[in-house]
Amino acid sequence: MAAVAGHKTVAAPWNLAQEVVKVTYDYSVDGGATGALDLLTTSEDVIIKDFHLWCEAAASGASGTLIVGVSGGDTDSCLDVTSGAVTALTLDAVVGPEATVPHFLAANGKLIQTISTAAFTAGKIHYYFTLMRP
Repeated sequence: MAAVAGHKTVAAPWNLAQEVVKVTYDYSVDGGATGALDLLTTSEDVIIKDFHLWCEAAASGASGTLIVGVSGGDTDSCLDVTSGAVTALTLDAVVGPEATVPHFLAANGKLIQTISTAAFTAGKIHYYFTLMRP
């Protein structure tokens, strides 16, 4: 599977520490075609304690939708950031998950971004994942 240019591989933080990991999707670098792109891969079990995104540049593209979820899992209910059109991803929008976090992600698990319905024609989105050790 393809990955965003800023893809990260992470391990669980030490002890009870938390770590915020930032991953960026940039239309000018990653393109906007429909389909899935890896955002984050785990090298060991982690808990995603929290998650949000910030749009540095508005995403655009007809009726495109964006879902963030687990590769091979139920992307519609994991970390769904918007169930509607890309119109929610405006300049400086901060969007959190619609589904419940925390979420357990096993070693070698992947968080992916899926663009569906229609391709994006612009956008720069920064994802922030708060991770902790199970």
